[in-house]
Amino acid sequence: MEDEWPAIVEGLRSGDPHTVRAFCRTYGKSLERLAASHMASMLKQRVGAEDVVQSVYRTFLRRAGAHELVLDDAGELWRLLCAITLTKVREQARYHLRQRRRLDREQALDGPDDAGAATSPTPEEIGEFVQLFESLVEGLDDEERRIVALKLDGCTNLEIANQVKSSERTIRRLLASLRGRLEGLLRG
Repeated sequence: MEDEWPAIVEGLRSGDPHTVRAFCRTYGKSLERLAASHMASMLKQRVGAEDVVQSVYRTFLRRAGAHELVLDDAGELWRLLCAITLTKVREQARYHLRQRRRLDREQALDGPDDAGAATSPTPEEIGEFVQLFESLVEGLDDEERRIVALKLDGCTNLEIANQVKSSERTIRRLLASLRGRLEGLLRG
């Protein structure tokens, strides 16, 4: 790895897609575990560890591209990524603990005051939904169908992006568009 290190650093600084993907695969899960382990359970209800890590990637790659970081070895890189991750977790906690957004002000929708508000769908409603969903999926191209299938299998947006060789933001936008189209079909 020592012989490859200068090329890795240069790839990260230049935003080389192959280097960045390898970087994300190498550090992603470990950074997600680190973020999750430092997040209060109430904060996890609002922000996922994956979201924190995406922010870490953006900050790191922007600063690396601007040559603001000294990256002498992989150990130094890991320490830097840990520091950025923990800072991002603290920023999220501060943001969500501000007076108007306080986590302890949230109220569950399934409490005693909301009895009957959420009912199970009838078999007819389920059948109608399945038909609408299938008609939506039929209108998709092969790559979009693959993305939907991966999402239904429980993959994160980042995992989907890595598998289809796309950006996480593109996946998020596509899924939001599909969700909107499905909601339109359900309303119509």
